[in-house]
Amino acid sequence: MRVLLVEDDEPIAQSPRRGLVRYGFEVERVTTGGAALAHEGASDVVLPDLGLPDADGLDVCKALRARGDVPIIVISARSDETDRVVGLELGADDYVSKPFGVREVIARTRPVMRRARRWPRRGKGRIPAIGRRRVRPLAAAAARLARTPALSGPACEGSR
Repeated sequence: MRVLLVEDDEPIAQSPRRGLVRYGFEVERVTTGGAALAHEGASDVVLPDLGLPDADGLDVCKALRARGDVPIIVISARSDETDRVVGLELGADDYVSKPFGVREVIARTRPVMRRARRWPRRGKGRIPAIGRRRVRPLAAAAARLARTPALSGPACEGSR
């Protein structure tokens, strides 16, 4: 699995890079928001810091989300609730506050990547299947609703 680590501080980047590599991830690191947005290689997950030298990491997160469905897990020293909520609202799939343990980042990365593979967003990609049957939850719910008879009579009107 390929990880794009967006972190400008070398000493801070070393720990997650070593840990991710130890757990079998391929890690490519860039140091600016511009480099993250210009990155050409395919990534299975992006781990951006919010405090980047050339751009606000929230803007980078928003731009990454606008162009695709790659999972994004923000790693930031900004730990107050407002920053976490804004990061999640702008498209991050998860948010880890510094200081953090590498095992926590990995524990958060694996399920996010699992969900991203299983359920493509915005209708892109394949339709999930169970056996040979395609799963279309909204279409199935609409068909059930169309077949449901309208209820009327004293039992359905409630007590007055």
